[in-house]
Amino acid sequence: MEAIWILVVIFSFVITISAINNKHELKKRKLEAALRMQEMAQGIKPGTYSRMKRKDRREDRHRQRSTVVTEEPTQEDWERENNRTQLKKGIADLQQRLDNIETIMNSRKGRTNGEDEKE
Repeated sequence: MEAIWILVVIFSFVITISAINNKHELKKRKLEAALRMQEMAQGIKPGTYSRMKRKDRREDRHRQRSTVVTEEPTQEDWERENNRTQLKKGIADLQQRLDNIETIMNSRKGRTNGEDEKE
């Protein structure tokens, strides 16, 4: 009978510890989700800061100190600029086509008007 009470105490202790641990993990997940939502609201890619652990931050600081900081265009900036140049080229091409269509229409009008005058 004494062994049963010992087992009950041990199992209740384990269950209590796991419940506290689960509660702590839930709180941690909620905090990370709030941080990601704040990052998204600020326009930062989600997970940029929330995924960094202390060790990663230390390594990142060390890299920043050891390397010269130069502002290089990121992939997103390059894609945005590339899209902008492609749009400008497309607009210029469409404008040239419209000009060609206008000259063709004007020449056809001239021919029809010229034929009417001959008759």
